[in-house]
Amino acid sequence: MFVTVASFLDPLEARIVHGRLTAEGIDAYLADEQQAINDWYMRQALGGVKIRVLREQTEEACTLIVQLAQGALALEDETADPSAVMAAPADSLSQRMAFLGFFALGLPLPLRRRRPKAD
Repeated sequence: MFVTVASFLDPLEARIVHGRLTAEGIDAYLADEQQAINDWYMRQALGGVKIRVLREQTEEACTLIVQLAQGALALEDETADPSAVMAAPADSLSQRMAFLGFFALGLPLPLRRRRPKAD
């Protein structure tokens, strides 16, 4: 017998949690996933995408879902130097030539947001 342990309005979030539960060996399936994707405006009325697990694995699944919500299973930040993230690479010659070609042909130029320089 399957019981609902969580529901999500976002089908992608439900799919991620389902994948983690499955990776931990918990038998789970998603209910109303396709309905929530096809009729996105009805997600809240449906109660979202429901994650259902076997009754015997309910406690283990709930513990894992709480850990996921608290960020206990998040990866550590791999960037040790925050200034390395802020440094934007210089434009290459081909990028500059493409912008010049767009400008010469009268095509609208894509706007680029420059990152602020680190002091």
